[in-house]
Amino acid sequence: MEVIKELPSTDEYRHSIITIGFYDGVHRGHQKVIGEMVKQARAKGVKSCVITFTPHPCEIFSHKPFPLLTTWEEKREIFQKLGVDLTIVLPFTRKLASLSPLSFIEMLNKHLQMDQIIVGEDFVFGKERRGDTSWLKKQENRFGYKLKVIPLLKTEKGKVSSSLIRDYLKKGKVREAAKCLGRPPTILGKVVRGKGRGRLIGYPTANLKPHPCKLLPCSGVYAGRVTLEDGSYDSIINVGSSPTFGESFSRVEAHIINFEGDLYDREVRIELMERIREIRKFSSPTLLTKRLEKDKQIAEKILSGRKNDA
Repeated sequence: MEVIKELPSTDEYRHSIITIGFYDGVHRGHQKVIGEMVKQARAKGVKSCVITFTPHPCEIFSHKPFPLLTTWEEKREIFQKLGVDLTIVLPFTRKLASLSPLSFIEMLNKHLQMDQIIVGEDFVFGKERRGDTSWLKKQENRFGYKLKVIPLLKTEKGKVSSSLIRDYLKKGKVREAAKCLGRPPTILGKVVRGKGRGRLIGYPTANLKPHPCKLLPCSGVYAGRVTLEDGSYDSIINVGSSPTFGESFSRVEAHIINFEGDLYDREVRIELMERIREIRKFSSPTLLTKRLEKDKQIAEKILSGRKNDA
């Protein structure tokens, strides 16, 4: 997959089939749209193209960092696995946001001469979100493309959306988030040195400096897996403070079950499978150790079940 940061100036990608969106999470609804785009492009012998943006539009309008469901690195990996030929990452600016739907499509068509546009039925774009699927349909003859609208993917809670997944993560419902994503939600980070308390009580942990752009789930103890270069390991993950030791600041740390080795300065990926419990203050480190043993047993049972389901 090729990635470029501006609209192409060559003819290589003219007559592409495209989709447009920020695609945070690249959840199952997004995958349905992108998968159809790739399918159509391959059937017609043309290129498939995702037009996406950075940063998230919310950052431009709120002037605040907006935590993401997927980092750019994760998004790129998923696009590639889905078979996308080209991803165009346009800088999202106030100037771009101020373009009318007509000006935006004119700009795209000038560079891509699109054969087909494939989007979800709730797609909106352009200044004040004035563009939608009805507007795109009316412009087919003018620009020479065909529009294909993909129906929304729905659950009992409503449409599968980035907002729904965010809500699940904020409540610690990682199993529900995974059903919408089509994969476990992740925490990315670099292992840094902690105070070594976990090792003293028999549960050494890898302390993470989380990726600054990622949305973390609510505080709690989770069953999950830590992925390293040599494989994936069952783990207990703590997201939040350490009240037993009088520390109120939030952290992410993982006890990797049956693992020995030095992880300092290594980049790791944590996959969250299920929340075991909330963070609690124990009256002594001994009682904390007993609870961690129980957490370990619960995590192993959860993760063993996941392996059997795989």
